[in-house]
Amino acid sequence: MKKLFQKILNPGVDETRLDDYSLKFVEWLHDSFKESNTAWKEPQVQLTDIQRSAMQFSVRFYVDNIQLEHWRSGNRIQNEVRREMVRRLRQAYIYTLG
Repeated sequence: MKKLFQKILNPGVDETRLDDYSLKFVEWLHDSFKESNTAWKEPQVQLTDIQRSAMQFSVRFYVDNIQLEHWRSGNRIQNEVRREMVRRLRQAYIYTLG
């Protein structure tokens, strides 16, 4: 990490290779630091209510760095997940509200 930081600060003749150095760094992170599999980080979909021909679900998912985008990443991701769920339900000819 220190070597990459030094290259970024003063790339010299290696300026065109900065992307290669960055990719090697990310690969090193991936290989050297495995993220633990924790159940609470897994998405959860629960059926919460059934009435006549309607079903209600609760959807929960983990956002890893909520502080990104000035605390707006959670709302943005929630909207993206909602849009994708509605798109897939409509694609399967399942009527949705909203």
